[in-house]
Amino acid sequence: MKRPFDPHPSQIPPSLDELRRLDGKIVLVNSTQDRRDPPTALRGTIAVREPLSGQTRSRVELVWEFPEMFSRPAHQRIFTLDDEGIVRLLASERDGTYEFSLDAPLD
Repeated sequence: MKRPFDPHPSQIPPSLDELRRLDGKIVLVNSTQDRRDPPTALRGTIAVREPLSGQTRSRVELVWEFPEMFSRPAHQRIFTLDDEGIVRLLASERDGTYEFSLDAPLD
C-alpha cells in the first residue's frame, strides 16, 4: 500500500517523480469565495507541464472546462500552482483523487 504524501518541509519541492504521477489525475476544485449552500465544486484535471525555457522546474496546473452555455462559448480555466499549492494538493489525496480550494472565483 502506497503511503500518503507527507508534506514535511524537507520534501519541498516535491520530487519530479512525485509530480509526474499527478499528471492526468482528477481534482475537485472549489472556491473559498463561494457562499452558496451547499458550495459548488468543479471536476478538473491535473496537468504537469515541462519547464518553459529558462526554468528548471515542471509546472503543475489545474485545468477545468466550462461547456458552451447560451451566449458564452465553451472555455477552460487553468490555474498554475506554486510550491505551497503543490504541497496542499498532494496532501489532499483521498483514494487517488485530489481536492483544491482557490481563493478566487471558479469562473
